[in-house]
Parts: sequence; structure tokens; C-alpha cells
Amino acid sequence: MTKKDEKNKKQEVNQKHIEYLDKTLNILGFILEEYSRELTRADIEFLEMPKNSVATLDFLISSILKVQKGQRIALGLDEEEFEDTSPQINIIEGLSECKI
Repeated sequence: MTKKDEKNKKQEVNQKHIEYLDKTLNILGFILEEYSRELTRADIEFLEMPKNSVATLDFLISSILKVQKGQRIALGLDEEEFEDTSPQINIIEGLSECKI
């Protein structure tokens, strides 16, 4: 396999990953929306929410985070280096308040 063929294959596979991740995110969004409706219709106190409801929400959030991470990797968003534009703080040693 030539370098060009290998590069094309990587691009094809990466594009498929992005498509699958987009589909998965849409499905998770639908599930979260429907589950949110179920929770608002249920007659339960917030602090008395059943553990399985909390576990389901935790699972959905975890799944969404995994898809987000996969998308960031597939799209190369984590490869970009951002320049730190925050001001530099210099520490002066031996400074005494009474001399200021």
C-alpha cells in the first residue's frame, strides 16, 4: 500500500467514525430528551429520585462525554496547541512590605 493509499484509507475510516459518532450523539440526544420528559411527568420529589433514575442519567452523560471525546479525536480538535495569552506573573523574592 502506497503512502497515498494509506492516507486515503485513514481519511475514509476517520470519516466513517465521524458519521457513526454523529448518529450516536443524535440517538443519545433523543434518549435524553425523552427521559427528561419521563422524569418531569413522574410524581417524585427531587431528593427522593430513585437510584436507577440517577444511574440512567449518569450513563447518558458518560456516553455523551465519550462521543464528544471521540469526535474531538476524529476531527483533530485536541491536536491544536493554543497559545497561553494570560499575563505572566513575576515573583520578586526578598521583597519587604515596609520598603514599599
